[in-house]
Amino acid sequence: MTAPEPCFSINVDVTNPGQFFACCGVLELAHRLWPGTEGWFEEGRFSVRRSGGHSDSVEELLSAIVKCDVQPVMVADPKTDPIRLDDPVGLKLDWWRRPDGTTNLFKTWAANATAQQMFCKWQKPLQRAVASFNGTLEELLTLNGHVQGSYGFDSDLGWDALSVGFSVNEHTSLKKLPTRPAVELFGAVGLQRFFPNLDERAQVVRYATWSVPLCVPVARIAALGCVPSVLKHGLRTRFVYRGSFKGLDRAIFMKGDTNE
Repeated sequence: MTAPEPCFSINVDVTNPGQFFACCGVLELAHRLWPGTEGWFEEGRFSVRRSGGHSDSVEELLSAIVKCDVQPVMVADPKTDPIRLDDPVGLKLDWWRRPDGTTNLFKTWAANATAQQMFCKWQKPLQRAVASFNGTLEELLTLNGHVQGSYGFDSDLGWDALSVGFSVNEHTSLKKLPTRPAVELFGAVGLQRFFPNLDERAQVVRYATWSVPLCVPVARIAALGCVPSVLKHGLRTRFVYRGSFKGLDRAIFMKGDTNE
């Protein structure tokens, strides 16, 4: 069977939860700009194809996410209230909230930061990172910036530096580790629809990749591992703590996956 021809592809390490959610965010945003867009995972990359064979590139996606206005949706507390990404994105984000308004494990940012601030602080760094990059945007998810703080789902962020138990919040020399603006921004978008299986008691997260082109509504189900016929990998990760910092660890392939 001949592999479909994508409009563009992004290199990805699916064992990094942040990169996985960022790919989901790329697909979500592409779906909103170009309805009918499909995405799928291949070895080491995530590919996107617009319906009708149009050859739009990722630059339009980048422009949409770095230029959209971000407005708070006032509910109770601006630190945890939802936010809305205005046109051309048109999406409300509240994946850190449970239905009763309390926060789940994915709310990792400091108590003095609002949800609006957490999203907006990545927009200009992503714009600068892309502007200074001379290669192809296949490396979008590895573009570095220096921004304090993180959503906590990029498992590569500072784990080597923190492996001896240091907390990034307790050591000023580590507070500006290289961060990845595209992983943070697109990951924040991707988590809204592609929220994974979360076991809060065990603090375990499960997600899955899929091997054939899928539109967003079907891809969302596949990401939960509920479409065995297109399952590529099932993965499991967990929340880990380094001092006051909380984030996701690197994922492992789940038992029964041929690549474990």
